[in-house]
Amino acid sequence: MMSNIYYLIGVLVTLSTLSYILKFRKNYSIKEWKEKYEKIVGRKPNKKDFRSKQEYSLFESSNILILFEIIWIIVGLFTSNWYIFLILILLSYINILNPIKFTILHKLSIFTFLISKLCLYLYLIVNHFYLHENIYNIVNYYIKLV
Repeated sequence: MMSNIYYLIGVLVTLSTLSYILKFRKNYSIKEWKEKYEKIVGRKPNKKDFRSKQEYSLFESSNILILFEIIWIIVGLFTSNWYIFLILILLSYINILNPIKFTILHKLSIFTFLISKLCLYLYLIVNHFYLHENIYNIVNYYIKLV
């Protein structure tokens, strides 16, 4: 029963990831502006410093959804699919530390990561509610083939 609730929350996380992907250009632009603002001014922007109320609202809502997603992923470390969530954390960490920020290559890598994350979330949810496959055994089988 608890796992069903956990993966129903995962549906919300998946929808928020999809929403972030659909607004990727705008979200990326806001994050780029924010980082440049902090570099020039030396402090984080206030609500009044944003270019518009819509951008501030989008920035705040995306931060809240990302925090919610992080909590969901951390709790996922205590599920039977812990290794998948650990891989997600490691890949997120690599994307955060990427030294080529705000270039075409960076934008492409972030977008590719978001699409991959969305597909993985969808697979985890469909697997939990419908397929009921043991992902760990599948991964081990393919690792042994290599």
